[in-house]
Amino acid sequence: MARTKGVAFLGIAEAVEFLNHLMREKSFLPFLIPLILAAWCVERWVFSLSNWVLVVVAVLATVQYFHHQRQILVEDLNKKWQRVILSTSPITPVEHCEWLNKLLMEVWLNYFNPRFSTRFACIVEKRLKQLKSRLIEKIELQEFSLGSSPPSLGLLGTHWSTFGDQQIMHLGVDWDTSDMSIMLLTKVAKPLRGTARIVVNSLHIKGELVLMPVLDGRAFLYSFVSTPDVRIGIAFGSGGSQSLPATELPGVSLWLNKIFTDTLVKTMVEPRRRSYCLPAVDLRKKAVGGIVFVSVLSASKLSRGSLRGSPSRKPSYSANNSLGEHIDDNDLQTFVEVELGKLTRRTAAKPGSSPRWNTTFNMILHEDSGTLQFQLYNSTPGSVKCNFLASCEIKMRYVADDSTMFWAIGPDSSVIAMRAEFCGKEVEMVVPFEGVDSGELRVKLVLKEWQFSDGSHSLNKLHTSSLHPTLGSSNCLLRTGRKINVVVLEGKDLAAKERTGKCDPYVKLQYGKAMQRTRTAHASNPIWNQKFEFDEIGGGEYLMIKCYSEDVFAYDNIGTARVNLEGLVESSVRDIWVPLEKVNSGELRLQIEAVEVDTSDSTKGTATGSGNGWIELVVIEAKDLVAADLRGTSDPYVRVHYGNFKKRTKV
Repeated sequence: MARTKGVAFLGIAEAVEFLNHLMREKSFLPFLIPLILAAWCVERWVFSLSNWVLVVVAVLATVQYFHHQRQILVEDLNKKWQRVILSTSPITPVEHCEWLNKLLMEVWLNYFNPRFSTRFACIVEKRLKQLKSRLIEKIELQEFSLGSSPPSLGLLGTHWSTFGDQQIMHLGVDWDTSDMSIMLLTKVAKPLRGTARIVVNSLHIKGELVLMPVLDGRAFLYSFVSTPDVRIGIAFGSGGSQSLPATELPGVSLWLNKIFTDTLVKTMVEPRRRSYCLPAVDLRKKAVGGIVFVSVLSASKLSRGSLRGSPSRKPSYSANNSLGEHIDDNDLQTFVEVELGKLTRRTAAKPGSSPRWNTTFNMILHEDSGTLQFQLYNSTPGSVKCNFLASCEIKMRYVADDSTMFWAIGPDSSVIAMRAEFCGKEVEMVVPFEGVDSGELRVKLVLKEWQFSDGSHSLNKLHTSSLHPTLGSSNCLLRTGRKINVVVLEGKDLAAKERTGKCDPYVKLQYGKAMQRTRTAHASNPIWNQKFEFDEIGGGEYLMIKCYSEDVFAYDNIGTARVNLEGLVESSVRDIWVPLEKVNSGELRLQIEAVEVDTSDSTKGTATGSGNGWIELVVIEAKDLVAADLRGTSDPYVRVHYGNFKKRTKV
């Protein structure tokens, strides 16, 4: 009975809708219907005409009904066709977005400004502490507000384009605000002393932004097409009873501009892209760390002619010479160095143009996102120099629905994006090497677990027992009992600073977990003549060299190198010039010598006569620490004392 009533109700509603449609389309119906009724009354009670009146009325009603249904069908087909054209069209017309900016102005102050301010405050504070200059002893973020003026989006036009299979939205950005407030409290180092407040009160950013939907709309990537125009306005003031006057600190404005621009270039200028996830479910969890298994499987299409040296220093070859290089591709001895933050792991060297490593590493994430960098090197037997060939990277981040997103730069700067719905799911990616003509790397990633701010862990829904992570060369410190003496003699043709043309270089040496550095010189052809001693480590450990140019507000990297220390013969000194990689010029001269250690000295003072042991302490995590600043967060670090030996963790 209820179903019958429902059907009847639908029929009445449809009839009413049809009558309303007739009234709109046929304006003469209000006059025609009374006329028909009058004729029917005359025929019924006055004199009989014929039955043709009812037939005509029925035919007219039927024709009008089917005409109405056809119009509905045509409108529906037109809407579907418009959606098909919109989804398949490679480009769209340029549209000006005054309506979008009007909406943004209405919701900016109370919605977007607090959200963006909180998000960017953490990023800025971490970045400033990482790049703190030697003139500043301590820097603390006290206030962060982006002001009441939102950025202008797409005023010069917004449109969609297509690159391959990827849809791209082009959006102009012009942000000019003078009422923002970012307050930094800085403690100035010697010889100035005192504290000063640095207030960023204005910001100008202008550039073209591109947005790329990925993973079927679950996220989009965004970046600037080219380096945007950036200007920062700064005010200064002294703090308390400090001796520092309320005047501008020399070079601070240039330093902040440099930090901001460099950060954008390294993370948000094509082809480097950031991501914004659009999860259907938000579990309200904040990831603070994780464990990921990284398997370096193999490489393919390696060619000595296209991979030799860094892209900026790659030589040109003739046709005959290129053919000769390609014939020798099987003589390549390549290995991959994997970096995640400050953690480094390295595979063994494998021969050929398509080497297979099949090596798995256990890597640690200290945030909800991270960048895996893969650097390919060529190890020549009998040579101390490891040639940098190419590099690529994969970015990952935690998504609020407990999934993990991975993305990388694909062929011709396209997008490679993948998603692991839960922890333990394997994701295999083939990533091309950047800046070279050929070569690609195949890796497998498994996010074992995410760790959250409330102390909980994500559940691993798959068995990862098939993965056997190796410790890697950087974690397996097997001492041989010998000492390695490294003398940094001099440098030649080191890169100068872009702004001043000067060069104040120093060198950092890392061998295993031991780090040393030279003094700062003041010439592009410096002479150090400094000697450093390391305990020799087995397993093919390399000496890593990084050369920097010191500045008051920055430390510019002016080259890196890897030196193979295998095959050193005692009492035989190697005198070599090491070219710096990833720069246009620069060489360092080193003297390397292996020295046998008298083991009798190491056993003195021990009751059993055994050699000295090795203690490795790993500080993993902390819980329930007391908040130390106004925002309710902490920046903790740990100090360890063992006898006269002192160490501290990073903040």
